[in-house]
Amino acid sequence: MNQALTALIAIQQKDTQIRTLSDKLHRLTDQHKKIEATLATEEKSEAAVKEKFADLRRKSQERSAQADDLDIQIRKYQKQLDDGLVSFKEMESLRQQMQHNRELMEKAEEEAITLLDQVQSEMAKLKEREASYQHWKSRIEEEMREVDEETAQIRQKIAIEVTERTRLLESLDPVFLAKYQGLSKSLEQPLASVRDGRCTGCSLPLSQTTIERVREGLDLVTCENCSRILHP
Repeated sequence: MNQALTALIAIQQKDTQIRTLSDKLHRLTDQHKKIEATLATEEKSEAAVKEKFADLRRKSQERSAQADDLDIQIRKYQKQLDDGLVSFKEMESLRQQMQHNRELMEKAEEEAITLLDQVQSEMAKLKEREASYQHWKSRIEEEMREVDEETAQIRQKIAIEVTERTRLLESLDPVFLAKYQGLSKSLEQPLASVRDGRCTGCSLPLSQTTIERVREGLDLVTCENCSRILHP
């Protein structure tokens, strides 16, 4: 087998390896994107849960503050009544307002207590959820680191294969190279061996003349059926 054909076989092996590594790199890139999307979705979900809890606690605080404000107002009205510095008409108005405020205060207090109970219950659930989420997040981030590490290794391997391929190309006969590159546009494997009188690329039988020329290895021989470059 001549040196040019030996170099072509080596180049095809490099191309196959580069293609395999590139496919794996593509899958790793997709996996990284899916992990990122999953993380983003879960982070958004967690943020929504926390916002809902914050809104619940805010409502509880608002109801408590409302009850306190009403209590202050009632005490203020009561003091005016106790001081006796108001007319009978004003006294009746104050009493009505006090009664109205008491009803509002009782309602606000009941709502505040109910909301506070919900806050305490949800807080316990939130802590449990947060612990579970952080455990899940750590595991997912570790998975992403592993994917990124493997991606870096694959990129390095591809770079090495490309460098070695370039070195092989530099010593290759331009005629052989042109033929190989032309076939590469339509065939993943531009080279094929001869086995039992057949081309292993297309599996069709070869003429005896072609088989003899391949065996001699003196020039570039192609399959008369699929045009692949043949080697022993």
